[in-house]
Amino acid sequence: MTISFNTIPSNTLVPLFYAEMDNQAANTAQDSGASLLIGHANNGAEIVANSLVLMPSADYARQICGAGSQLARMVEAYRQTDPFGELYVIAVPEATGAAATVTLTVTGAATETGTVNVYVGRTRVQAPVTNGDNVATIASSIKDAINAVPACRLRPHLRQAWSR
Repeated sequence: MTISFNTIPSNTLVPLFYAEMDNQAANTAQDSGASLLIGHANNGAEIVANSLVLMPSADYARQICGAGSQLARMVEAYRQTDPFGELYVIAVPEATGAAATVTLTVTGAATETGTVNVYVGRTRVQAPVTNGDNVATIASSIKDAINAVPACRLRPHLRQAWSR
């Protein structure tokens, strides 16, 4: 069996190791299939539930699914890995049930100036406190810090019920 070379002359008689690479038969194309994400959008979001929607960017996901929604966060994480791939999403309605609640109790005045760190889901919220702040001032600072982060805002009925 004869092996033909493109760049090594056939009349080379000096014994040595000669190598040649030929990538003509190599496949350089990539098969980039479409991806699908299924998740929840915020209540009142523009996206139509249970329908396939082409999602070109994380900004568009925030716009039609709602900032901080599960689906918008999923698209944002996906786009960090594959910024140009074909991506579709389906927004599914949330199951009925009661919303999660939490009670945060501030029990004493601040003894130092600093920051109170509170996690709302996966988002860290930082509330400033000053030495000598009383319980009501600290609670108000935490509430304001939470409401300043769009993905963490308290629902309207909870804003009024917030107690110190």
